[in-house]
Amino acid sequence: MCGIMGIVAVSSMGSREIALTIRRMGQLLTHRGPDDWGEFIEDAVGLGHTRLSILDLEHGQQPMVSEDRSVILVFNGEIYNFKDLWRELEAKGHRFRTDHSDTEVILNGYLQWGQDVFSRLNGMFALGIWDRRTKTLVLARDGTGIKPLYYAKLSGQGIIFASEPKAIVRSGLVARSFDPEALPEYFLHRAVIAPRTLWRGIVKLPAAHIFSYSDRGASSLTRYWTPRAGTRATTRMPEAADHIEAELAKAIRSHLIADVPVGIFLSGGVDSSLVAALTSRLASPHAFTIGTRSTLDEVPFAAAVARHFGLRLHSYYVEADEFVRALDDWVYFNDDPVSDPSALALLLLSRYARQAGMKVMLSGEGSDELFCGYTSYVRYAILNLVAQIPLASQALKVLGRRLDARTRDYLEQSGDLSFLGTGHLSTMSLRKQMFVDIATDSPTPIRPAQDKSTTPLRAALIFDQLIRLPNDILSRTDRATMAAGIEARVPFLDRGVIDAANALDDACCLHPFSFQTKRLLKSILRKYLPPHLVYRKKLGFDLPIAKWLRTEFSHTAAESLGERMVPGLNYDYWFSLYGLHCSGKRDHAGPLWAWLVLEQWYRRWVADLTPITASTLGACPNKCKNEPSANEQSMTYDA
Repeated sequence: MCGIMGIVAVSSMGSREIALTIRRMGQLLTHRGPDDWGEFIEDAVGLGHTRLSILDLEHGQQPMVSEDRSVILVFNGEIYNFKDLWRELEAKGHRFRTDHSDTEVILNGYLQWGQDVFSRLNGMFALGIWDRRTKTLVLARDGTGIKPLYYAKLSGQGIIFASEPKAIVRSGLVARSFDPEALPEYFLHRAVIAPRTLWRGIVKLPAAHIFSYSDRGASSLTRYWTPRAGTRATTRMPEAADHIEAELAKAIRSHLIADVPVGIFLSGGVDSSLVAALTSRLASPHAFTIGTRSTLDEVPFAAAVARHFGLRLHSYYVEADEFVRALDDWVYFNDDPVSDPSALALLLLSRYARQAGMKVMLSGEGSDELFCGYTSYVRYAILNLVAQIPLASQALKVLGRRLDARTRDYLEQSGDLSFLGTGHLSTMSLRKQMFVDIATDSPTPIRPAQDKSTTPLRAALIFDQLIRLPNDILSRTDRATMAAGIEARVPFLDRGVIDAANALDDACCLHPFSFQTKRLLKSILRKYLPPHLVYRKKLGFDLPIAKWLRTEFSHTAAESLGERMVPGLNYDYWFSLYGLHCSGKRDHAGPLWAWLVLEQWYRRWVADLTPITASTLGACPNKCKNEPSANEQSMTYDA
């Protein structure tokens, strides 16, 4: 796992200035790759790479240049089918100079198939290719958006890209400009949806997309893959369960390939427990969990699962004041803001795992969006059934305020119900009051391209695969783990598992009578664990933020309300909302936490009030350290 960055400047910069800028960007991404630094500088092109060595430790350095020196690659990620592609490419006459580097597989694959190589890759990746033959920069991102990639066009002609926005912002080549028009989307989905960001001019490359930019200034953006509802081969639970289990077991086997230790994030929930069950048949990894000694604490469940499979469990207990201290660090890494509060827990747990010697951790992310793990899907399924009954919807609307606010959001829609996502952080009634001089109409419904046989439930699941996974869940996971120099792998998002899941009948995911979620996964896990560990209430990596907003974070909240710094926010309303929450009359923890994260992000990255410190910047690999001569600019960071 790594940090990548690059610049193509047609005429405005010389090679020395590009080299200095690339190194400055590299210092801001050393947490993603603390093991090594590499750069390629030629005329008006610069590529940089900070490396976290996972595979082929000796020979996998980047940027990697093809044997004929026509193509240069910087790559962040892991390709799990690289051995199959290696053999196929060798049969076509390609030679390999490394021992077992998946980076070289991408390089030779691009030479063989061009941009068609990206649809052949089963894994997680964000990459940049400079093609000397056509003078073209090619950027690509994996199908589900596990790894991040951002870019911005330079004034005049040129382009800059990086794994994280901070490297682009601090390059000095792009104006630091806030886009308040993206706020309604942020407060609906917990994150701004690609290609937009809260940075005006900085683009988030969408998952499964390729962006090309030629040195003549021409550019294109294309999608190479999309998740779709597949043909249902069977509706029988036992056969479906066997098929999914086989695909997941195959995925886990490939995800265990590494030249460094591999562990598991284990909460004791269905997702991580199933990963532990199938992994324990192949290896004996260490498991890691976090506890808060609150009603949301899942350590006892994780301990029971670890004992059952004979895994060594490392439990890390954290008090509220440690989360308060961690917020500043999280805001640094969360530079394209995601408001998921569990990120703080994952950040601290990742640091704990790294201190224990781990570099790679398996995670259960993606399961909920494939196998129906949220109650939001239950709500949507019920409302779609109700909509088929004459006058039933009208009757529900009459109940009005007796219904929960998210249900009212659906009932206020006209025509077919558009799924609002499982993020669904705030309701329309709240968003109408949150902002000043910003349009708050519901965003245009995002409808996945499906055929007429696609059920509303499967369409909702694919919506989250397209929207919530890449922009919220996976972004949070990438930032929190990479902040600690940990590579998080997500076997549920293996291409084979995704295709098999999206071909399931609804009844395999959601029980048609009891509305039990993740029905199929629980039936698989029941083979490995006793029922009381399988059919318990879902908690997840949640934190008691409702309480903390009234206590530990109250000073930070009060300060932000007093300063009224973020353009576009209706601070009178936010003051009222926070008062209702603190009085206990309403629980607005979700929107308030998103607001607090936004406030801190704005101070750090837009207003630039918080200096970059050694604790966040990290140590730059020796090769990245710049020793400027007397006539060169200093690389010291004083924010």
